[in-house]
Amino acid sequence: MAHNTLVYGRINSPAWKTKDFYKLHLLNERIISELPEFSENIPSINKTMFSTANEQGTFRQQVITFGASYKSLEYEWELWLEKFESILSKLYWLDVKIYVDFELLGDYKYEWNINNKGLINLRLEEPKPTTNWTFKSDGPRTFVTVL
Repeated sequence: MAHNTLVYGRINSPAWKTKDFYKLHLLNERIISELPEFSENIPSINKTMFSTANEQGTFRQQVITFGASYKSLEYEWELWLEKFESILSKLYWLDVKIYVDFELLGDYKYEWNINNKGLINLRLEEPKPTTNWTFKSDGPRTFVTVL
């Protein structure tokens, strides 16, 4: 029997330098637009899950929201996290929060926060995506031992 899993959250992206305030936001939008619209690779993560606001909905920091429902994601949770972190490593961000509601296993919160090296890389003349972060969660990265 299949069980429903809800995954939703947000990616918080900073403004860049005064001379090109939205530079990082535009880079993020390009990366998201390059994600597939549909993926047969389970568990899928695609561009239709993500949303960004225009300038009217962005004061300094860009908020990228995302969400999806999955069939029995607890069996593929570790792989989903790996895919999500692969996308994060291409984006420019300060912190990320995911809330996941597993129908059978309960609700969990997952967080990524940029570290000092990552902050320096965002401020370079040619900024680099966030690849240096800390991770914390009140849930496991895999449910294989629980199932």
